[in-house]
Amino acid sequence: MQEILLFLITSLALTLMPGPDILFVINQSVVNKKHGIITSLGLCSGLVFHTMFLVFGVSTIIQLNNDFIIYLKYFGAIYVLYLGFTELKSNIKSNENIDSKIYLRGLYMNLINPKVLLFFLAYFPNFLFSDLIDISVQFLILGCIFIIQALLVFISISLLSNRLIRYVINIKNRSFKYFKFFIYVVICILILI
Repeated sequence: MQEILLFLITSLALTLMPGPDILFVINQSVVNKKHGIITSLGLCSGLVFHTMFLVFGVSTIIQLNNDFIIYLKYFGAIYVLYLGFTELKSNIKSNENIDSKIYLRGLYMNLINPKVLLFFLAYFPNFLFSDLIDISVQFLILGCIFIIQALLVFISISLLSNRLIRYVINIKNRSFKYFKFFIYVVICILILI
């Protein structure tokens, strides 16, 4: 039980560290908190896949192929750049299929991030908590804990960032151009990462 509590605390700390996932959630939440929540669901769906890779041992095979990891890193960097530039260019006015596109962006962003896979491989084995329970089952339990805490953190950040931007900029009393300027700043940070 002590290992699980320590795992939860360290997972929370790691999830709260600023990175592309958090910035993408903030970026999607600035205009519409629903988009931030959908992005959070997409990102955490990716965590389900990473957990399953770990449970079924696929991640070990992937880790042994260094070329695959390198290609995945480059593809991930290009995809994050693509997301940043797409956000910069987009003036989406219709909500047609926007929810599914946002969800899929979050899912892709997580799946193509080799750091998540490597993190799971390096991190989870340190918190195995029982000699009686199969290692795959322990990985599954740890994965569920990680996914739940990540979802709660991402959704909280989405709601908080949406509320904060509305408070800081106070859209009702100020020009929309200030609001758009802030969105561009967040997008540029995403591109830089």
